Amino acid sequence: MTNELIDRLTSDLKPIPLRALEKRIWLALAIGLFATILVGPLVLDLLVGRPFGGAWGNSMFWSKLGYTMGLGSLGLIAVPALSRPDQYRIWPLLLASALAVLALIVGTLGWMQSDWAMPVLMGGTAMVCPWLIIVTSAPLLAVLLSVMRRFAPSSPTMAGLAAGLLSGGFGAATYAFYCGETSMMFMATWYSLGVALTALLGAIIGRYLLRW
Repeated sequence: MTNELIDRLTSDLKPIPLRALEKRIWLALAIGLFATILVGPLVLDLLVGRPFGGAWGNSMFWSKLGYTMGLGSLGLIAVPALSRPDQYRIWPLLLASALAVLALIVGTLGWMQSDWAMPVLMGGTAMVCPWLIIVTSAPLLAVLLSVMRRFAPSSPTMAGLAAGLLSGGFGAATYAFYCGETSMMFMATWYSLGVALTALLGAIIGRYLLRW
C-alpha cells in the first residue's frame, strides 16, 4: 500500500531544470531593477524635484554607488541559499553588517575632523533620504518577494531580510544618481538606515508571505 501510494505521488513528477531557482531570481532582479529605475524619474525628479545626476562624477558619488551596490550584491548572494529548505547561508548578511559598521567608522573619523559640524551629518536631505530609498527600492522588493513565494525557504523571515537587503542596496544605488550629498558620514548614516529599513520591511513581509 505504501509503495503504491509513493508510486502514485511520484508518477507525474518532472525534473526541475538546472539552476531554475537562480534563473527566476535573476529574472526578478532584471524586472525589478527596470521598475526601480522607472521610479527614479517619476518620484525623485517629477514629484520631489530631485534632478538626475545631482552629484555625478565626484568621488563621493562613486563611494555611494560602490557601497550600495556592495550591500545589494551581498543580498543577491544570500537570497538563493536562504530560499531553499536545506540551506541557511547568513555570512553575506553578517558581511553586510560589517560593511555598514566600517562605513560608519570612516564617516565618523571624517566627521571628527570637521569638529562635529552638523551639516556634515545632516546635509540638506537627511529627513527624507531613508524614506526615498525605501520608495525607490519598493518595486524591486515587490517583484522579488512575489517570485520567492514559489520557493521553500527554511526561514521565511531571513529570506525576506535578504530580499530586502538586495532591494535596498540596489534601490539606494539608483537613488545615488539623484542625491547631491557629498559627506561620507551622511552616506554611512542615512543610506545605511534606508537600506536597513528596506531589509526590515522585507523580513516582516517575508515572515508571512513566504511561509509554506
